[in-house]
Amino acid sequence: MSEKPRILVPVLLLSLFLLLLASCNKEDERVEEEKIKLQQYLEQMGYTDLEPTGSGLYYVVLQPSEGESPVRSDYVNINFTGRLVDGTVFDTSDRTLAAANNIVREDKLYGPYKFLLETMSIAGLREGLMMMKEGEIARIIIPSHLAFGQSSVGIISPYSTLIYDVELLDVIKDPLEHEEKLLEAYLLENGIDVEAETSGLYYIETEEGTGNLPGPENKVALYYQGSLIDGRMFDRSETGKTWTLDLNFSANYIPGFVEGVKKMRIGTKARLIIPSEIGFGPSGSAEGIVPPYSTLIFDVEVANIF
Repeated sequence: MSEKPRILVPVLLLSLFLLLLASCNKEDERVEEEKIKLQQYLEQMGYTDLEPTGSGLYYVVLQPSEGESPVRSDYVNINFTGRLVDGTVFDTSDRTLAAANNIVREDKLYGPYKFLLETMSIAGLREGLMMMKEGEIARIIIPSHLAFGQSSVGIISPYSTLIYDVELLDVIKDPLEHEEKLLEAYLLENGIDVEAETSGLYYIETEEGTGNLPGPENKVALYYQGSLIDGRMFDRSETGKTWTLDLNFSANYIPGFVEGVKKMRIGTKARLIIPSEIGFGPSGSAEGIVPPYSTLIFDVEVANIF
């Protein structure tokens, strides 16, 4: 009986070694398969003389520019489309293209994508963006070791090379200053000359209501639509149905939105222009739909106060 453990342990170790060896061999095969597919893609695109960076990234300028390049601490604003080497589109900022490829997500705001560069989780895309110049369009070819590696993400299989076509719209050194410039342009373009409240809120009443203003004990039934300053809608009340704002729990809502609604009576219609400092701030909305440092435009109608 005492001999069995001494026999069993080497057998288990050998089994584990063989499993590990098989796993490594399979991984090597997948890596080699990816390399072959990548080389076939490069040849197909006529990129036979294209040299990778030290990390293995391939970078192709599609439309040059003389703008400045971003650093990790900058915010960037981009349009992009991500494809696999076989041409499959897996993500894009263009809703029409997403619809054509059956990958539309209702929890995503299509159009230019603004974010802090150092928060980009795909190492190869971050590296490629730092090679770009503002106004440039480039193709960034990212082997899997600079992307998702052996993990699968959505329709992206393990060991997949990613191809990103990117237009670098803006390099944003100071996001608050950038937001303020966009707001100034919006006010000028729309002929808005009302004074901002102390908080920064712009309250523009378009139809006068009746009755008392809501107090902290009230609930307000209203219709609303929320858009970014460039017109992209990110939220709205259900068609034909009101949404209720409970002022007893006003801390749970956008500060600028609550401030604006408190100025409204039953029947009032108003536009609320809410800078990010009283909106979603430097982080954007929790679900990621509203980008950081975004001014919000809410068109609101109060249906009832109770």
